[in-house]
Amino acid sequence: MLPNLLTALRLLALPFLVWTVMVDAGWVAVALFLGAGLTDVLDGWIARRLGLTSAFGAMFDLLADRMLTLVSLGTLMASGAFTGAWIAVPLVLIARNFVVAGLQQALPGRDFNYPPIEHPKIALNFLGVGLLLSPVGAQSVGLWMLAASAALSVVTMALYARRAAPSFQVNPTPRAQAGS
Repeated sequence: MLPNLLTALRLLALPFLVWTVMVDAGWVAVALFLGAGLTDVLDGWIARRLGLTSAFGAMFDLLADRMLTLVSLGTLMASGAFTGAWIAVPLVLIARNFVVAGLQQALPGRDFNYPPIEHPKIALNFLGVGLLLSPVGAQSVGLWMLAASAALSVVTMALYARRAAPSFQVNPTPRAQAGS
């Protein structure tokens, strides 16, 4: 199935993305990252357009999305792109992925999508990483874009947690009365 092949290509590109960042091949890293982002857009669009959606495809796409975020930010951290307090930015973005994935696992079928916030968050994240990977000297702009994405991530985590909270409330069972 073409959508799953595109998702697999995104995952297969990740080791090459790491390598290009570590050997300072900026434009190649940007091209790989943009290509991975393009596969993310195309796989879902093709699956919906051709009626090829499946539970496996959705899970596979989500895994590839999470891995792209983890690998790109982790590699940038390893390369020294985040110094001092800036290290909090990728840590928040990575933590958000784990929190949301955990909530989606714990509460299957729940809608945790907030498009008015998600789309700008994703765009800022994508542009920020792209600028940090590129050799054009716009790293400070990339850092601030990622910081804005992290701030929106904190908002989305709070919204998700509020939506999920009723499902996690403990309902105590009445104790049996002694001597009854």
